Amino acid sequence: MTKFKGKKLVYVPEDLLEEVAKASRGRGITITRFVEEALRQAVRVNKAGYDTQKLAEYFEVMQALKALGGAFVPLEVFNYLTNKACREEKEKLGAKWYESGKWLGKYLKEKFEDSTKAFKAFLEASRWDLNEVEIKKEGEKVKVRCVSTLLTAEATEFLAKFIEGAMHSMGYKTVKNEYMKGMIVLELSL
Repeated sequence: MTKFKGKKLVYVPEDLLEEVAKASRGRGITITRFVEEALRQAVRVNKAGYDTQKLAEYFEVMQALKALGGAFVPLEVFNYLTNKACREEKEKLGAKWYESGKWLGKYLKEKFEDSTKAFKAFLEASRWDLNEVEIKKEGEKVKVRCVSTLLTAEATEFLAKFIEGAMHSMGYKTVKNEYMKGMIVLELSL
């Protein structure tokens, strides 16, 4: 004897349902199956302590990182390479960080409506060594603050160059640039 599992009716805005129908057709599955899978994954993400909004942001960041040729490197290896390069070619490495930031900033500006919000999500998702990331917009001014207990002095300097490059590509000019081991404070304006 088969036991019947109950079903409930959930109201969904029509425009969202049209997007769901389009996505399910693209995957070759029914709308019901698409919605069930999405809900199961949302519950899974919630159990892991995240929300689906944050998951979507992380996914977009990972796609951006992949599109730009980024790679994850263990922090110990990253710090070793950074320290070694600082002794040999600090200015060239700083210029590379700045240029990489410019590439990312340009990409985010083209892809996202709010590029500064996307950049904050990028830093939070891709820089696990950052304890705090804050990007505040106030009219035509933006304040960027990053704090880390793990960053070396060299890594802090290079991250500041990377952030500055990204913000410059988004159309901002540096007003104030301060950094010391583990802390970056940038003030920029349009």
